[in-house]
Amino acid sequence: MRRWLGLLVLLPLLAGCFAPGPPHIGVAEDPEEAFRVPLPVPTDTSGGWALVDPRWGIIGQGRVVARIDEDGKVLWRTTLPIRFALTGRPGQAHAVATPVGEVTLVGAADRGRLPRVAKLDILTGRFQSLALPPARPPGNVRLVTVSSTAGGAPQAVAATCLPGASCTLTAWDAVTGQVRWTYRTRGPAVFAAPCDQGGGRNGVAPPRKCDPLAFVADGRLVTLRQGEDRLHARPVKLPRGEVAQVIPTLYRALVMTAPHGPDCRAQAAAYDLTTESPTPVWQRALTWDQPQAAVHQGCRRDPSIPLLMAYRLVLPDAAGALVGDDFDGTFPLRLKPGEYPVADRSEILAYRTDGRYRDPSTARSHTPRKRPKELGPTARELGEGMWYVPGRGRRGEIIAVDVYGEITWRRPTSGPPFFLTGNRLVHAEGSTLVALRAAG
Repeated sequence: MRRWLGLLVLLPLLAGCFAPGPPHIGVAEDPEEAFRVPLPVPTDTSGGWALVDPRWGIIGQGRVVARIDEDGKVLWRTTLPIRFALTGRPGQAHAVATPVGEVTLVGAADRGRLPRVAKLDILTGRFQSLALPPARPPGNVRLVTVSSTAGGAPQAVAATCLPGASCTLTAWDAVTGQVRWTYRTRGPAVFAAPCDQGGGRNGVAPPRKCDPLAFVADGRLVTLRQGEDRLHARPVKLPRGEVAQVIPTLYRALVMTAPHGPDCRAQAAAYDLTTESPTPVWQRALTWDQPQAAVHQGCRRDPSIPLLMAYRLVLPDAAGALVGDDFDGTFPLRLKPGEYPVADRSEILAYRTDGRYRDPSTARSHTPRKRPKELGPTARELGEGMWYVPGRGRRGEIIAVDVYGEITWRRPTSGPPFFLTGNRLVHAEGSTLVALRAAG
């Protein structure tokens, strides 16, 4: 009997010896290179490229655009005319116009004309300059975008604005050059920032809606949706104050006023994009404060800091940033004063300017936190257990992290990396293009 009892005690211990270890998150102990080839496209001053389409392996900067396959082979390499050199941001000249789909470029404008538009064939790299654009209305070009109409034809839209005064929007058929419609505001307009090329960063879908155009002017909310031929304008009851930002989401258009006064008071209002109601779905007053930002006109504010992160809306407030839902305006989480939010996958971390952070979530997760304590707020998770930590200029670092949040290896890089075909992390290393293979 004692012998059988001894076996019963030993069996669980023996089973533990053969139990599977911790889950493998796809990071090898040492980085394995998938390829190392001469750099087909020069990088910008940050070590990146103005055009990165990870789905097709297309990168572009300046006058050079190339497509590479998963082994680093250059499938095609195209030299662009000077007027189409890629140096700008989406919405500007010298930039990629379309966030998804085919590569459409916006170039410089001829004298007295709106900016030129061209296409690059994804399969062959063939460059095609499209029709001569219409004459430019008075003012400076504020924004250029290209979308598809209901019939699938490419439609270019440009907004030219007089300083502090009216704006004229002109839409034309990018293939024929024929003007489709014009729209003029009586007063100044505030435009939503265009989506970045690729529809997001590193192939991850952005939390905001990437319609071609959204702006507020003359007490109206005006939108141009993908696949529509004309603008949709409707009067709305705007919050008091100077409109500073317009942010379209899937079902809402968020309007933020600029902080003003000694208390940095601001307003946030959300409008339903599926109805014609002029009244905001919800509205909130704020004492604007972004602890990580420099003081601008008496308030700590940086318009480049996104308010949509980790699929949540974040509203800066001196009593603590509010984290919640843009749909109904509920904010179940408020950070502590002096903290600012940093996205960590689908969660929000609360950072302080001295680098300390905490997890403000009250819900206990069954998945251990994978962000190492050594990573600062600028670190960006790339996927497959890899992170990118930007440095000064072209310097940066790729870091691999295991499931327990321990760093397994580090590797210097000359610029921001991106995933190609899912499991190759591509980055510049001096005059070389290198891809690290993420273990499956």
